[in-house]
Amino acid sequence: MRAFLDLLNRVIRAGNQRPRRFYWGLSLRVLERIFSIAPFFLAYVWLDDLLQKSGTGLEFAEIMANDGQILTYGMALGALLAGQLLFSYLGQLQSFTGAYELTGSYRETLIDHVRRLPLGTLQQESSGRLASVLTDDVNRVEKIFTHLTAEWVAAVAVPLLFVIALVWIDWRLTLSLLVTLPLAVAALNAARRFFLARADRKQEQFLDVSGLLVEFITGIRTLRLFNRAKIWWERLDRRFEAIRHSSMGVEAWAGGSVQLYRLCLELGLVALLLCGAWLAKSDGLAPLHWLLFAMVAYKLLDPLLDAAAFLTEMRAMARSEARVQALFDRPPLPESSAPTEPDGFELAFEGVSFRYDTGTAWALRDVSFRAPQGRIVAVVGPSGGGKSTLLNLLARFFDPQEGRITLGGVDLRDLGPDQLYDYLSFVFQDVQLFDGSVLENVRIGCPEATDAEVMDACRAAWCDEFIQRLPQGYETLIGENGQRLSGGQRQRLSIARALLKDAPVLLLDESTASVDPETQHEIQGAISRLIKGRTVIVIAHRLHTIQHADQILLLTQGRIIERGSHAELLGAGGLYRDMWALQTITQ
Repeated sequence: MRAFLDLLNRVIRAGNQRPRRFYWGLSLRVLERIFSIAPFFLAYVWLDDLLQKSGTGLEFAEIMANDGQILTYGMALGALLAGQLLFSYLGQLQSFTGAYELTGSYRETLIDHVRRLPLGTLQQESSGRLASVLTDDVNRVEKIFTHLTAEWVAAVAVPLLFVIALVWIDWRLTLSLLVTLPLAVAALNAARRFFLARADRKQEQFLDVSGLLVEFITGIRTLRLFNRAKIWWERLDRRFEAIRHSSMGVEAWAGGSVQLYRLCLELGLVALLLCGAWLAKSDGLAPLHWLLFAMVAYKLLDPLLDAAAFLTEMRAMARSEARVQALFDRPPLPESSAPTEPDGFELAFEGVSFRYDTGTAWALRDVSFRAPQGRIVAVVGPSGGGKSTLLNLLARFFDPQEGRITLGGVDLRDLGPDQLYDYLSFVFQDVQLFDGSVLENVRIGCPEATDAEVMDACRAAWCDEFIQRLPQGYETLIGENGQRLSGGQRQRLSIARALLKDAPVLLLDESTASVDPETQHEIQGAISRLIKGRTVIVIAHRLHTIQHADQILLLTQGRIIERGSHAELLGAGGLYRDMWALQTITQ
């Protein structure tokens, strides 16, 4: 119970929404249940009154004919039934509305928290797993509030109210009816640990297969080309079989414990019969009391049976809340409470060291350099040397563990991510486009830009020619992640987006190695226009594209081992000259 209340409080606090309507709905649901059991006790009071009058010697028919309270009891019964309907409608309306308000705010808070997480942390997470937490797990948390909590509270309230009334009438019969309840609860809780362990295993398998499905769908073209689709499908089939086996285990432990609970609880009916027989034999049982208990015994036990099923389901869904809470527990990217304006747009690394996880090797170690405003700094080096890590730190996908990175003399952490991204434009290898029109995708760079301004940026990025050949031109829908475009076309759209944004600092992961010479020429022309007048950090793969950079840094094993202009590095006779010679031979 304590764990469940803690869950409710966490969701309510996270949603930052007053739960007044939700609690009001729960109260009305309890009132509905009170009105549902009140007719039994109204009938008991009426029958008791009739029996007392029959003790005066009058015939029952005469008593009924002259009883002026029949109309009163009838009206009271009608009022109870009407009240039950009214409170049922209002209770469900208020509890559902209140629950959706709470969980709606909870979703918004979660998405805002995810938005403020370091982007590098999110990139390390499987997209299928993250999507499952943000959709399936959040939906289960919502169901706890919209369906289970109100039903469970109402199911528990009925027996409690019954017990209070029945103890007052005959405590012995009440005790006999509930004597097996502790045993039933023990049976329900005995399998809890095994049930939750298997539920966790099932969910982990489900999250794993969600990520695998995303990989399968996004990579199906490659899998077919290399005749590996069948192998992956068999791999998925094995995962589905494991999920089926785990699901059977979850149902076995959950269903088995609930059935054992039901059996123990219904033994209370046997105890009630035995107790009633014993009391009747000793003339200690009033017939009217027995009649009442016979009528309401199962009405008392039935909601307790439902409560067990609701509780078991809530326990399983509480694991979803735990996974969402784990996402909440991840620290967001620190933001400055009073962002500082940079003095110009010079970029600088000052003794920066970074590693992705504690205990792993340093991806960057003691890196220092300056990129003066309006100058171009190219970073080259062998694969795995730390080039992408350097770019990720500049984009503040992560913060360094040691040293600092400054823009205009201000630590990036003192700028705040929103302000920082106003100053930065990005053109990365992995171009992210959306299932919208060409106009909508380019306009992301400047949402208030006019159509004419978007088209001007596209012309400057050498996009206009291929856009005009599309079925609806600039209004053409390009598919999820621009799947209807070629790699070079997607790259040029990302350059047009950066041109439209017109930020003073450009982070460029130059990626022309995988395109044909004509497309490479067009992309290089677009990049040449993009870098004019900006502070540029470019990750270079083809050394001839950065010959005219103001400074070239050679990064290997996380350290800068050479720096200088193209001519200076060739004259130094180091690794850069060897790389240049190798690329010259292979071109």
